[in-house]
Amino acid sequence: MLARCIPAVLLCACVPELNQIAPEPSSNDQDGPDIEYVLGVDPATGMKKVGGAHEVIDFGYYREAVDYYNEGTLLHPELDDAAYQYDASATSGATDWPVFASSWWPQSENGIAQRYTSVSTDISDHSDQENLAPVEKYDLLFHPGEDEVVDEVEHWYYSEILEDEEDRGNKHSHPEVTAIGPATAWELEEHGVYQSWVHPDSWWGHCNGWASYATTEPGGAPERDIWVKVDNGDIVECQANDSDCVLFRMGDIEALMTELYFSDTSTFAGQRCDLQPDDIDVDADGRPEEEACRDINPATFHTAVVGMLHNEAEHLGTGQIGHPAFVIDHNYDYEVWNFPLTEFEVNDTEDLTEAEATALVGTGSDYKWNVDAEKFVRIDLTYGMVSDSVSSSSMLTYAHDRNIALYYADMHYVLELDANDKILGGEWIEEPNATWGDNSKEGHPDFLWMGVSATGYGENSDDTSGTHDNPHISYDDVRALLDCANDSTTCEASTSSNNNGNGSNGNGNNFDCGQACSGSSGTPWILALLPPIGLIIRRRRNPIHS
Repeated sequence: MLARCIPAVLLCACVPELNQIAPEPSSNDQDGPDIEYVLGVDPATGMKKVGGAHEVIDFGYYREAVDYYNEGTLLHPELDDAAYQYDASATSGATDWPVFASSWWPQSENGIAQRYTSVSTDISDHSDQENLAPVEKYDLLFHPGEDEVVDEVEHWYYSEILEDEEDRGNKHSHPEVTAIGPATAWELEEHGVYQSWVHPDSWWGHCNGWASYATTEPGGAPERDIWVKVDNGDIVECQANDSDCVLFRMGDIEALMTELYFSDTSTFAGQRCDLQPDDIDVDADGRPEEEACRDINPATFHTAVVGMLHNEAEHLGTGQIGHPAFVIDHNYDYEVWNFPLTEFEVNDTEDLTEAEATALVGTGSDYKWNVDAEKFVRIDLTYGMVSDSVSSSSMLTYAHDRNIALYYADMHYVLELDANDKILGGEWIEEPNATWGDNSKEGHPDFLWMGVSATGYGENSDDTSGTHDNPHISYDDVRALLDCANDSTTCEASTSSNNNGNGSNGNGNNFDCGQACSGSSGTPWILALLPPIGLIIRRRRNPIHS
């Protein structure tokens, strides 16, 4: 059995205001990223606030039986028809990718402009350079002398904007400040408390960026703190008292990578449920009537955990063969909690008759199973996922030494099999052995995705440009910092250096991304926002691989 250790709180509910409207696939194209995490919409102007985005790649292989949005190949091309063969011996699995817990950098604390090691909150005071925010240190090194004034703002929290104006109270004001550089100014105005029309609510953050970084980035987590400067365009280590020498702690580098992956290229399976729990109607069998609140289909979920974590598959970012982790929306309702799923264990299985399966699904005796279903299997499975419950003090330690316990969740479902043990579909059920057990009809993942590269919609190969993450932060620059933290030979200076860091040198996960890191050449999913909040999915049929 998997060990149980549940943290007191899971900290990032990233996207509770996103609607997803899913019509039949269309060949229509439309400008914009494939999936946007919409945090809210200004009712006065229609301006939307986006909390990250995915440019989704499509491998172009489809099955029948499981519905269109739940196809395993939407998550990974190897989850094709053959992967739906039920294997009773596949009872456990775990990723071999070094996924790690990190911070979700809440926007209410200025995102990666948060000075997490400093007692000073005066953004205009740049004197304590060792304890500046991660993005401030980036400006100090790569945009020196480019101070920018950030204007005073007055605004309400988004939760207050949704109220009648007479009930909102006074606006919250923030005085004019001088940011140390353009990347910091952008972070304050887009991911911090200086957003023009809205004060960020407490749950707005970077959990999708962290989840993508922790499961996708070939460089992994930084292993030590580094003192570096730019010398003729190269990152080199330097003495702490050298002119222009900047300290980057491990947490600083993680923050910058998290920002780069805030808008990424990814795969995506399932649909968004955007209903409050009290607004989710259920049918006679206790299942949510709204299709988007019923998926992800258990057949796709089971095939994904077995195919990725028990069997071997290609890591989409590196091309390596192994056991890649993937990201789940842990909640089935309007809140979105993005966490990497890293292990699973099947606790119990039971072969069922059709009548027994029907009894577990609901109370009706006329429940319609797949017409080709001849076998039924009850599954009791536990999965483990990495959380982002990391304190500021823990961000000062090496990521893999933080000892952040995994969060475990129990899933209960019935799989439908044909005469040859091919998985045709499934249904979530309540825990059958105890009335106080888990209700997987409600408590199941909503959708699944896998990061492919940091480059997202509208961004060039260096991850600059674009509008969904910081356009002033270069992937090449941050990757050079990460490489230096993991291998001192990549940043050797001609004179002796003082790394003043933690951890060991070398042994970084410096894999060759290959073509995947350049991003997708196609745009298979196109989403258009509808007021007040909404998404339409239009899917291109052309696969990106021949």
